[in-house]
Amino acid sequence: MQFGKLLNAYKTKWRVARKDRAWERSTRRREIDAERDLPPRPLTSHERELLYWTLEHGSEETKSFLPQVASIQAIRSCTCGCPSIQLYVTEAAPLGISHSGRVIVDLVGKTPNGELVGVLVFQDAGKLRELEFYLLDGEEKEFGLPTIASLSPFESGKSPAPTHP
Repeated sequence: MQFGKLLNAYKTKWRVARKDRAWERSTRRREIDAERDLPPRPLTSHERELLYWTLEHGSEETKSFLPQVASIQAIRSCTCGCPSIQLYVTEAAPLGISHSGRVIVDLVGKTPNGELVGVLVFQDAGKLRELEFYLLDGEEKEFGLPTIASLSPFESGKSPAPTHP
């Protein structure tokens, strides 16, 4: 009985490792890696809307970062397939106020394809620095942004709010 569980765990680990190796060798992964060398770009409308919503629906502290969204730019920050972006705030933008550390937003949501994702917003010295997305199942694959309707505070062990059609 114990041997069977061990064998199943090994097979699962081997399957995941095989998928990760396939992603590392894929053409799409190399394209994403090349995007990281491009100059900063304006946010897409969905990125901007999502970032604004996360800040606006957070604490008074997160709301202090809202003025930075108007002129923010981004570059892709990861090659795992997630849509995470590094944020560039203009020097003239007012500083946000944070007493809670680098992570100022921690949410969970679902993509239009039903994938469960985490959403983090990082700040550094009062400037927005990164909008990070990650699959909660840990798999490395390409996925999209979560829908705003599905976002809810991250609470370990709970599913996000249902998506609305």
